[in-house]
Amino acid sequence: MHKQLEKSKQRVAGVRQVMKGIGEGNLRVVFLALDASPMLQAQVRAAANERQLPVETVSSMEELGQMCGIDVPCAVAALKKQDT
Repeated sequence: MHKQLEKSKQRVAGVRQVMKGIGEGNLRVVFLALDASPMLQAQVRAAANERQLPVETVSSMEELGQMCGIDVPCAVAALKKQDT
C-alpha cells in the first residue's frame, strides 16, 4: 500500500486535507506517521474508524513526506477513492 501512495496522483497530504476527505467520504486509506503527536494520532484514528477506513502506519513524518513527494515532514496523508 505504501508504494501506491508514492506512485498515486490521487493523494492528499496534511491534517486539514485528510480530515476534510474523511468527513466527505472521499478517501480509501489513511497513512499516519508514528512520530506524530499522540493527540493528532488519536484524532485521525477516531475519524478514520468512524468511516471504517483502514489506517496504515509509517515510521516517521520525514518518511511520509518523502513518500508524498513533498520536501517537508508530513504527519498524515491519504489516498483518494478512484471515482472522486
